[in-house]
Amino acid sequence: MFKNEAGEHKFSFTRFMSNAVPNLAGAPQDTELSTHEADLVFTNQLGENDPRILAPDAFLHAGITSAPKVSASIHKALLSNGVLSKNSPTVNTTAISRNFAHQLPNITSHAQKKLINFLFFWEEELQRWKMLMGERDELDVLIDTEKESSGDIGIYEKRLVEVQGAIRLKPSLRSEQAARAERLPNYE
Repeated sequence: MFKNEAGEHKFSFTRFMSNAVPNLAGAPQDTELSTHEADLVFTNQLGENDPRILAPDAFLHAGITSAPKVSASIHKALLSNGVLSKNSPTVNTTAISRNFAHQLPNITSHAQKKLINFLFFWEEELQRWKMLMGERDELDVLIDTEKESSGDIGIYEKRLVEVQGAIRLKPSLRSEQAARAERLPNYE
């Protein structure tokens, strides 16, 4: 069952088959967010006024759907269910309940699983941004106090540039950087 634009309940056999028996309906089996999709969402969000608040087309870039209207309807459903907030950069994953599949009937069960994985990824991204922005604010205060006392601010300015770069660093580049930084011992 779904609601059409007039608000009437309709039955779609195709949607029923997609959600009830996803293997027969030809739904995509990949429920993990690829690094390419994470990069696409990240770069798209950087173009927004507040990049921490998910845009309606974020689900399109995440590979959850290929239709902009469906992406907008997913965004609207997540706002109405309390998972996302319109003016706050938060992802409330505790609002994902047993009825999540019924709250988003216009996408397949595999797309719903990918959506949940994407929401958890974005929640982690928000935590990372919060930490980096807090460090940036601390460095701004340190630089201002050192300027007043005519102290050396070179170290703080260098770190500030590093933090600003880390804020804009794509997820795929971060994982390569982390892999290079963490070298496992070689056993010969």
